[in-house]
Amino acid sequence: MSTKGFSLLEVMVVVVIVGIIAAIAIPSYNGYMTRTRRAEAVQTLETVALYQEKHLAERGVYGTLAQLVANVGLSNPNADPDRNYAIAVVLGAGSTSYVATATGMNRQLGDVAFALDSNGNRGVPGGGGVTPNAELWRTLRD
Repeated sequence: MSTKGFSLLEVMVVVVIVGIIAAIAIPSYNGYMTRTRRAEAVQTLETVALYQEKHLAERGVYGTLAQLVANVGLSNPNADPDRNYAIAVVLGAGSTSYVATATGMNRQLGDVAFALDSNGNRGVPGGGGVTPNAELWRTLRD
């Protein structure tokens, strides 16, 4: 009998080990990708907030997303069809306040939505404004 090659038992042990590693690695990777996409959404909201302050300084009022793109040079965050969040800006009465939101789509469809307002509140959209949730935003920075 030849001693070359692998026995069926050795092959099955390798398959089991690879399966265990995959069972641990794939969910971990998916969680990492979700957190990365969320962090990108938060970064985009904070960029919108910076451009809102620029628009306020130059024009005396906050602007819509289209006005930020046209007037102060914001790169349109909704231009990429493969984006994972839709960014929206809702102005308050007299354009003296705003709420910017990031709502999941594509690979993040059904994920938590993020919101940021002109008062610096960070959290989730709620009641026409922002329901503060500092813990949610803190977890995105870890």
